[in-house]
Amino acid sequence: MTNKGNCMLLRRHGGFTLTELIIVMAIMAVTVGAIYGVYISSNHSYRTQDRVVAVQQTVRASADFMIREIRLAGLDPLSPAIDATDTNGAGIKEATSTKLRFTADMDMDGTIEQADEERITYEYIAADRRIRRILYEGTPSASSNNLTENITAMTFNYLDADGNTIAVPVAAADLDTIRTIVISITGQDVDSQGQTFTRTLTTRAICRNLY
Repeated sequence: MTNKGNCMLLRRHGGFTLTELIIVMAIMAVTVGAIYGVYISSNHSYRTQDRVVAVQQTVRASADFMIREIRLAGLDPLSPAIDATDTNGAGIKEATSTKLRFTADMDMDGTIEQADEERITYEYIAADRRIRRILYEGTPSASSNNLTENITAMTFNYLDADGNTIAVPVAAADLDTIRTIVISITGQDVDSQGQTFTRTLTTRAICRNLY
């Protein structure tokens, strides 16, 4: 074998040159960086979506809870139900853009009673960003608890039997014209990158006992 052949054989078995190693390392660095970037982006997206879902579920659960009770407003099979604070029977007692109070004879015994949670108020407290549920508001037996928190807005709108909007706060003389209550709730949270986001749900409760 010639000297030239020997040199070529040695060159083939000599491994990578420094330049080749640098190029390979640079390619690997770019590839790993790209993969890491995709991972970080996907992780942020997943965590953000998780928080979005949590806010949506909180808003939905709050609305569903209220609607179940609001639909019973005015339940008064033995009309008029006896109420120590109101002699007009069951129905809507106060209706503003952020507060709704109503009564219902839940156990249908002809009396509005504390034990049966038959006098209920829902109120949005903007300063604390929470929805408050109050039982027997305006009486010595009043008690309250937070229905949900991290709520940046909640509004009630009221419709009559023809679907017309009733001006708020609803005048005492017009309370008995309410047939549908539209509820809009906005929840807020911060995503994984520190950005604030909100989600709003608008739904309605048809008060069948008021027809």
